[in-house]
Amino acid sequence: MRLALLTTLLLATTPAFALDAITYTGTLGDHEIVVELAAPGPNQLTGRYSYMAKGGDIPLDVNGSVGTSAITMLEEAPCTETTCVQNEQGDVEKPPIGGIWSVTLSGDGTLAGDWTPMDKSKSLPITLTEIGRRTLPDDTEITPYGLRDSTFELFYSEGTMFAPHTAPYEFAKMEVVMAEGATETLEGSTFHYVTDPRTKFPFPRILSLSDGSLIQQANEALERRHAALSFFAFDCMAQVYAGFGANEYSTGMNAGTLGQYDEENVVLSYLSPTVLNWVESGSTYCTGAHPNNHSDTYIVDTGTGEPFALANVFKGWVATARVGDADGEIDQQAARRALQDYYWNADRDSVDYAIANRAPGDDDLYQACETDDLIASNSALRFVPGDRVLFTIEGLPHVSFACSRDLLTVKLSDIPELLAPTAKDYFPSLK
Repeated sequence: MRLALLTTLLLATTPAFALDAITYTGTLGDHEIVVELAAPGPNQLTGRYSYMAKGGDIPLDVNGSVGTSAITMLEEAPCTETTCVQNEQGDVEKPPIGGIWSVTLSGDGTLAGDWTPMDKSKSLPITLTEIGRRTLPDDTEITPYGLRDSTFELFYSEGTMFAPHTAPYEFAKMEVVMAEGATETLEGSTFHYVTDPRTKFPFPRILSLSDGSLIQQANEALERRHAALSFFAFDCMAQVYAGFGANEYSTGMNAGTLGQYDEENVVLSYLSPTVLNWVESGSTYCTGAHPNNHSDTYIVDTGTGEPFALANVFKGWVATARVGDADGEIDQQAARRALQDYYWNADRDSVDYAIANRAPGDDDLYQACETDDLIASNSALRFVPGDRVLFTIEGLPHVSFACSRDLLTVKLSDIPELLAPTAKDYFPSLK
């Protein structure tokens, strides 16, 4: 990854902490850490930090007393049923404190100071260097939770993305040595899986494409998604702290663990110089009513690294509604320029084709699941070797996830009636 180059471009000339959250790397004692800090008021700092060897965040709260030569912050300790009792408003008023940070900001942008445990048995030196910053949304609450929440919004807000320039703290945490798997081949292109030793699930990286074209943009897309899954896993670890939502009721759930993300199964199922797709499946759980049972396809334009518009291949793949809005008239061309801002599905002709040609299966289960209706509402497509497409059902809620199923696999050349004129641009075998 190229974090050092990217974050160099982010260093601002405005006064430290003006409207920014600033990311630092450095050491606490002998341990490598990453820190994100913001200023809720004069001579005050708050934020979060992580040991590189672990990845989960620890809250740093504003200290009530303001020093003159150094700024102090209170480092939270993990919650237990007795130390994080919530009040009638649902807040933990007095989170347990594990240590005190005392730091001084230098003119060159570095921070230095020390960490002292509550029993004052020892002190460890802290040395930090700024490596990036991000401007916070105007409505951000300047607390550890607010910083975490503003990062979450990158996944759900229109026009935003989770990337090194928008989340320098999270991507700094990804700067670890990955374990590399064996080289594999898909139709002349090669790849391997890499594994973060902290989150443990393998994720693909491209080594070469069959036509020798560049792999940088596609690998950056894979890096972003890998970092996103790690972010969710680390966030589950962090939820053992009151500053990230823990209380006496949540401590017995999966907070403080990886939330089964370490068991996530990621499979690269198609790789060509024009298109790549992979499937993420598993059952993750980090507090809440039920696990997130899922099997989801991600499709990317190999050349650009951007989400792939299936409408480029299938004329019946259409935007059905804008995310967050009621159904209405959709400008399909505009939707193709902002794929993630819309819900997408197959049109009636494509649905009818899938229903009429589905592979034989358990008819009783098919009827019990009302599968025809699910094909209409939850169709998904992904490419598989041999320039074929797999019709499947994805994205079902927890109560009906068992009804997910693959429907049929067919060569693209056998369904010209379903293809868009531009399909041949991505699959030369169609020319």
